[in-house]
Amino acid sequence: MDFFLSETEQIILDLLWQNQRWMQGVEFWEYFNKNIKSSKRQTINTYLTRMVEKGLLVKNGKKYMYTYTKKEWEEKKANEILNTMYEGSLKKFITALTGNKKINKKEAESLKNYLNQFNDDDPSL
Repeated sequence: MDFFLSETEQIILDLLWQNQRWMQGVEFWEYFNKNIKSSKRQTINTYLTRMVEKGLLVKNGKKYMYTYTKKEWEEKKANEILNTMYEGSLKKFITALTGNKKINKKEAESLKNYLNQFNDDDPSL
């Protein structure tokens, strides 16, 4: 699944996560027209339909709900980035994130302690 979103898709998901309830297409359309930019109802409906097809939303009648909570979404998106850009290697990701620069001792110790939470078998991480 592609976890990269257009700006409109992100706004739709953010609105659902904030409200934490099923919402009708007309509610999204009203929100965009009042807060973002003037949009046609069909344009918003097209986004909603595509998001259902992508597995991002679930539709029940005229109402929509997110498929993933915000936390689940962030985890899936982070995993996709890690797997597609860094071959699943956390080390390669951290190297890219830091620009291949050394981190200070306090950051290194904090990162080591964090990683040890997930790997109690090898405290030498």
